[in-house]
Amino acid sequence: MNNPREVWASPEWRQQAEQWIDLVLETFGVARTGPVEQPRIRFWSTQLTVPTDHGTLWFKENNLGQLAEASILSLLGELAPDHVAAPLAIEPSRGWMLTADHGATLDSLGAGDQLAWARIAGDFADLQQIVAPHGERLSQAGLVLMNPEVAANFVENQLLLHTGLPAEHPLHLSAEAADDILRRLPAIHEAVEVLRGTAVPLSLDHNDLHARNCFLPATSDEPLRFFDFADSYWAHPFSVLLVPITQMREQWNTTADDPRIQSVVTAYLERWTGYAPMPELRAALEPALQLAGVHRYGSWLRLLVYADDESMRAYAPAALHYLRTLTDPVLG
Repeated sequence: MNNPREVWASPEWRQQAEQWIDLVLETFGVARTGPVEQPRIRFWSTQLTVPTDHGTLWFKENNLGQLAEASILSLLGELAPDHVAAPLAIEPSRGWMLTADHGATLDSLGAGDQLAWARIAGDFADLQQIVAPHGERLSQAGLVLMNPEVAANFVENQLLLHTGLPAEHPLHLSAEAADDILRRLPAIHEAVEVLRGTAVPLSLDHNDLHARNCFLPATSDEPLRFFDFADSYWAHPFSVLLVPITQMREQWNTTADDPRIQSVVTAYLERWTGYAPMPELRAALEPALQLAGVHRYGSWLRLLVYADDESMRAYAPAALHYLRTLTDPVLG
């Protein structure tokens, strides 16, 4: 298997990345004021910090399975400049991007209450509606489409991959496990039928939405600035609530019918009442959350294609978890 972590730790890669960074800085008339540091290397991405006379800049390169994030985020910066942390420069062929440091993220406040989560959900709904008319352009930039209509076929095709792997492979599924997942597919079809009857357009599913992926605004009347779109899909927008609901349940050790979680759900859905009445929107939420598991599975899989052996063993269970739990109720 490939080992992106070894590549990113190599002097050759570091030299290439720094040469590109210095070229970008020269183009912008910005001076580097200290050595470039590499705060982290994960199999899904690495970052470099660049001290300059205009503040710290962040460089990022993704795993090849998420190469398109730089192009996607660049276009989002054009479509919704106040809602995302757009890169200053990108190198699309390598997925490189250089971004300004936008300061503190929302989690730095230590605020994990429903008001913070409602702000995240509501501001992201605004971003989804801004970009909803631009699916074709985002697709051309590399954003992967996961139309609800094809979700069940996608899962069924993937099962052939998993059952065909050797039994010792971390992504192997037995015939019995695959049959259990197949028995869940009619529920996916039912979810799609509900969504088909709701006049909410497809849009951007961040697919990993939480307080560490949004910067605090400069003033109280500005929206949060979102980043880290590597896992994202073009899909049903309501799927974006899977990660927030899951994290709120874990954070508060509670169930999805907790009034705090319901207040966050309401804050999100209220942004969509121009498309359908609230009862119809609420009816569409659980079906969209059923499909969100497909998105989570898909984002893990496209990373694992390029994983080293150690990372494959560590993270394959996360991908398979989302397959095995497809259609499990999220809202209870």
